[in-house]
Amino acid sequence: MASLDSFSGVLGSRLAKHLLRRTSFNYTKARIEEFAGYNVNEALDVLLAPSQKNLNQPIHYPGSCTVNISGENVQINLTHPAPWINDEPAEPNGFGVVKENCSGKQKENDFLAAWWMDEARRDTSLRSKMTYFLFTNFTAPQKDNGDSSFYYDYLMLLEHFCLTDWKELVFQVTVNPKMLDFLNGNVNVFGGSNENYARELLELYTIGVEKPVELDQSGNIIPNADLLNYNYQDISEAARVLTGWSFDKNDRRELPKNGVENGDLPTANQYPENHDFGQKQFSSYLGNLIIPAYDPEEETQSERMESEIRMLIDAILAQEETAKYICRKLYRFFVSRSIPNTEDNLEIERDIISPLAQIFRDSDYNLTTVISKLLKSQHFFDADDNESTNKVIGGLIKSPLELVLQTLAVTNFSVPDPISDDQGNYTGEDHYKVFYLNYITNKVLIPSAQPIFGNTNTPPAGFPAHYSGPTFDKSWFNASTIIARYDFSRNVLFKNIFEFNVVDFVEENVSNPRDPDVILTELTDLLFPESASQSRKNYFIETFLFDGGSLIDYDHQYPFHYWYDLWDSYKSSSPSNRTVRDVNNILKSLVEALLWSQEYQTT
Repeated sequence: MASLDSFSGVLGSRLAKHLLRRTSFNYTKARIEEFAGYNVNEALDVLLAPSQKNLNQPIHYPGSCTVNISGENVQINLTHPAPWINDEPAEPNGFGVVKENCSGKQKENDFLAAWWMDEARRDTSLRSKMTYFLFTNFTAPQKDNGDSSFYYDYLMLLEHFCLTDWKELVFQVTVNPKMLDFLNGNVNVFGGSNENYARELLELYTIGVEKPVELDQSGNIIPNADLLNYNYQDISEAARVLTGWSFDKNDRRELPKNGVENGDLPTANQYPENHDFGQKQFSSYLGNLIIPAYDPEEETQSERMESEIRMLIDAILAQEETAKYICRKLYRFFVSRSIPNTEDNLEIERDIISPLAQIFRDSDYNLTTVISKLLKSQHFFDADDNESTNKVIGGLIKSPLELVLQTLAVTNFSVPDPISDDQGNYTGEDHYKVFYLNYITNKVLIPSAQPIFGNTNTPPAGFPAHYSGPTFDKSWFNASTIIARYDFSRNVLFKNIFEFNVVDFVEENVSNPRDPDVILTELTDLLFPESASQSRKNYFIETFLFDGGSLIDYDHQYPFHYWYDLWDSYKSSSPSNRTVRDVNNILKSLVEALLWSQEYQTT
C-alpha cells in the first residue's frame, strides 16, 4: 500500500542520489556522499536551508553605443560589469541608459534566463526546484520582447514564497504586474471586464476544471458524481472581483511595494474608478459565496478591492479539490507522472493525494509542510511495498533543463564566469551570450522544446510534460527533440571551446581508472538512477575499453589487458602524444555513451 509514513534509517547512496536528482539541479558525487549518511529529517533540513546566491541579479557586460539624450548624440561606455535591474548607476552616464538603448529587450531576457540557470546549478537547497515548480503552476511565459525587469520581479516573487505561504502567493500573483500584463488583468475594468485571468485562476492555478474521481468515505468511487469544480458564473463574477488593478510599464520604480514580508517587490496600482463595487454571487461550486456591495463605512475603496480578492481566494481554497489539485501537481513534478484513477486502482489518489491534501489544508497551505511530508515518505523512496525498483526511482524522464544543469554539476563543468574570464579581464559574453544563450538555450533548450521560461507562443498551461496526460514527461523525448538532447554532450561538453577534461572527470570520480570494471561500476553508480547490471557494464567495457576478443584474453592470461596497458602508458612519466590522444578519445566516447543512455536520460 502506498504510504506517506516517513522513511526510517539512513539514506545510503541509492536513495541519496534519488533525493538529490528530484530536488536539486546541483547533483554531484560529493553531495551524494554527504547525503548518504543522513536520515530523511537531516536531509530535508539541509535542502530547506537557504543557500547563498552568487549574484542576486543579472549583470550586463561592458559595451558602448551612441544614444540620443535631450536631442544630443552621446557616446555611452560601460567599462565594467553592472547590475541593470536594481541598484544601477545613475543616468545619464550610468547603466540605465546602456540597458535601455544599447541592449534591446531580447538581450535582457537572455541575460535574465542565463543568470537564473547559473544560480540554479549552484543552488544546494530545494529553492530553485520549488521555484520552477511554481512557475509550472502559475505559468507566465517570458515574452520574446518583454520587459525583463518585471519578469525578474515575478521570479523573485515565486522564489520568496516557494517554501512558505501558497495561499498568500495566490493573492500576490494575482496583482503581480507580469501576470496582469500576460493575462490582460491590466485592462480588466468595470463595464468592460476581461475574463482571461479569472478563467486561468480557476482552471490552471488553483482548483482545476474537474475532479478526476469523487471518492466516498471508504475511498471508493462515487458513480455518476458531478465532477465539475466551477461554472461560467464563477468565471464571470471572479472577473468582476479582479477589476481595477493595473500598472504603468514605464514606471516600475514608482510602483508600490508588496511589503517586506512578501518580498518587498513591485506590485500593481489600484484604480477604484475602474473597479466594480457591486454585489457578486458565486455558484454552489464555490460555496454560494456572496460578496456584498461595497459599504464605504466599513472600509476604504482600496481595502475593499484587496479584501474582495482575498474572499474569492478563501472560497476557492475552502474547496477540498483545490488542495488535491495542487498536491497532484507536486506529485507529478517530484514523484511520478502516473496517478491511476480507475476503479480497480485508486491507490495513489486514496493513500497519497487525499491525505497529503488534508495536511496541506490543515497547515493553511504551507508549502514547506506539504513538500516535506511528501519527500520524507516511504512512497517517495519507493519503500512502501516489496517491489522497490519498478515505480518511482528512475521513473521520470529528465526535462531538458534538468539534463543540462545536472550534467554541468555532476561533471564539474567549468562554466565561464559571469564577472571575469581566466585572464582577469571581464568580457561577460563568454558567460551570458556564448555559453548560456548560444550553446545552452539556442542549441539545447529551445530545440528540446523547453525554452526555460517559455516564450510568446507558450500557453498559460506551460509545457505539456507538466499537464498533458497520458504522455506527460514522455513529450520531452520524441522525434523532434531527441537530437538536441543527444547533441548536448557534443555541442557543450566536448566542444573544445570550453574547458572540460574528460580524463580529469574520470579520475575525480573513479577510485581506480586502470580497472574497466571499476570505471563502469562507479560511473554508472554516479550517473544512473539504479545500479547497472554486470551485463550492462560489460556492454560499455566491450564497446569502449576493450580491443576485441573476450573479456578474458587467454594469450595474456588476465582481463582487460588493452586498457591496462594503455592506461599504464598514459600514467607513465612521458606518455606519447598518441597515448594521450587515445585515452582522451576512448573516455570521451565512453562518457558520451553513458550520457546518451536511457538510464541517464531518466531520473
